[in-house]
Amino acid sequence: MQVFLQQRLSSLFVVSLSWLSLLCLLAGFTACSQSPAVESGKKTAGTGTEVKEGEDWQVIYIEDQKVGYARNQTRVENRSGKKVVQKQNDFYLKYKRFGQTLNMAVHLQTEESVQGELLSYEFEMQNPPAGSTVSKGVVQDGQLKIETNIANQTAETKLEWKPDDHPPTYIDRVFRESPMQPGEKKSFSMLLAEFSKITEVNLKAIDYESVEIPGRTGVKCLHVEMQQSLIPGLTTDLYVNEEGELVKSSTDFLGAKMYVYLANKTEALKELSGKGLDLAMQALIPVSPISRAHETEQVVYEIGMEKDDPSKYVVAGDTQQVKKLDANQIELTVTKAPVPEVFPEAKIDAEFMKPTQFLQSADAGVIKHANAAVGSETNPWKQALLMEKYVHRNLKKKNFSTALASAAEVARNMEGDCTEHAMLLAAMLRAQKLPSRVAVGLVYIPTQKSFCGHMWTEVFLDNHWIPLDATLGKGGIGAGHIKLRDSSLAENEPAPLTLFLPVIQSVGKLKISVLDYRPRAQ
Repeated sequence: MQVFLQQRLSSLFVVSLSWLSLLCLLAGFTACSQSPAVESGKKTAGTGTEVKEGEDWQVIYIEDQKVGYARNQTRVENRSGKKVVQKQNDFYLKYKRFGQTLNMAVHLQTEESVQGELLSYEFEMQNPPAGSTVSKGVVQDGQLKIETNIANQTAETKLEWKPDDHPPTYIDRVFRESPMQPGEKKSFSMLLAEFSKITEVNLKAIDYESVEIPGRTGVKCLHVEMQQSLIPGLTTDLYVNEEGELVKSSTDFLGAKMYVYLANKTEALKELSGKGLDLAMQALIPVSPISRAHETEQVVYEIGMEKDDPSKYVVAGDTQQVKKLDANQIELTVTKAPVPEVFPEAKIDAEFMKPTQFLQSADAGVIKHANAAVGSETNPWKQALLMEKYVHRNLKKKNFSTALASAAEVARNMEGDCTEHAMLLAAMLRAQKLPSRVAVGLVYIPTQKSFCGHMWTEVFLDNHWIPLDATLGKGGIGAGHIKLRDSSLAENEPAPLTLFLPVIQSVGKLKISVLDYRPRAQ
C-alpha cells in the first residue's frame, strides 16, 4: 500500500508540468524577434513601434536543469487591404517519471491589428494520452466569445471586452512601447488564454542589474516584478534589456526556481539535461514518522515557514482547526470526520451538484460507473463509500503522463493517478445526487516519512463536508491529510490548475512537525 500510494501521487507532479508551461506564458516570453525581417523599419500606426516579422527562442530551466524550450514567431498578412499580425507561441516540456517520459506542449496563436488590438486567439494544451484542451476566442461587438473543448465536450462563454483590454502577447510590447524606470509602477488588463479569463497585471520596476543568460554575462537589465489578479501571491521576476526585450524571467516553483532565458535556436534545441530531474522527490516535506497515519483519529501538527505565514495556505473547516502561534507558525489539529448517521436534505449551493467541464456528472460513462458502484444501496454514506472503493479498485492502470484529465476522460480510459481518482469520484457522487468537491493539499507517505502534494474528494452529508480518498480506498481518511484548498470546479471558479498554487508556492518552504497523534480505536 505504501509503494502504491507513493506511485499514485505522481500525477500531481505532472500537473506541475502544466504549471511550468503556464508560468512560461505568464513570464511574457512572446514573439519579440531580435532579427526583424520583412517589416523591419515599418512603424506600427498609432503606437510608434515597429512590427517585425521573425522568430526567437527560449530555454526553460528548473535550477540548473533544462526541462524545455519555446519558439515564438511573428508574421504580417494583408487581408482585404488590412494588415493582420499573427503571433505563434509554442512551448515544449519533457522529463521522466517512474521510467515513463512525460511530454507537455502548449500552443498559443493570436491575430492582432497593427495597433495591437486582439482580433482572435487559439490556445491548446497537449498532454498525451489525455485529450487536448482547446479554447478559441473572437472579439466581436465588445465581447470576447470563447469556445472551449475538453474531452470532446464544448462549452461557450462570453467576456466583456473593453477597449483597454490587451491580448496575451501584450507583455512583449509594453516595455518597448513605454520603457519603465526604477521605482515606476504600471498596471493593465490582459487576457490569459490558458484560463479563458482577463487578469489585472501589476508591474513594479526595481532597479538595473547585471544578468547572466546562456552564452552571455553582464547583460544590463531592468528588474521588474510582475503580479496578477488571477493568481494572487505569485510573483514573477522579469529582466528587460535596454532594447525592451525580456531576456530572463524567474518564478518560485516547488521550492526551486524556474528560469526562462532568451536563447538562440541551437541552444534551445539541444538535448535536455540528463541529470534525472525528479519533481516528486524535490517536493517532499520530511516529518517525524507517524505510525499508521491514515488510520488515526487526530493528529496535531506544528507548521512553520521562515519568511511567510502558513495560515495563508491551510484551510480551516470541520476537520481542520488552525491556531496561530506567531507570524510564521501555526498549530494545526486534523481530526477524522465522524460517520454521518442522518441525512437531511442538503442545504448546499447548486454548484456542488451540477455537471461542469471537468466534472461531467451527466456523462454516460460517469453515470455507468456510478450505477455499477452503488447497485441497490440507498444509504447515501454507504453509496459514497462504495463509489470510493469502486474507483480505487477499477482505476488500475498507472498512467504517469497525464496532467489533469476530466472525469469523462477518466471514465472512458480508467487510468491515471491521484487527480484522476479525485475527479472521477467527485463526478460519480454528483451523478448519484450527492454534493461533491475536490480538495488539494498534502498527504503523508509512510515509505518516505514525508508529506507530498495530493488531491482527493469530499462529499457533503449531514450538513458537513466529509473527505474521501479513492487513491487510498480506505473508507474515508484519517488525519494524515492536510488540506490547502478546495473547489467545486464550477465554471465561474478559477481555472482548475490554480487549485495547485498553494502547493507550488508552499512546498520547499513549509516545515512540519508532529506534536501529538491519536490512533483510531480498534
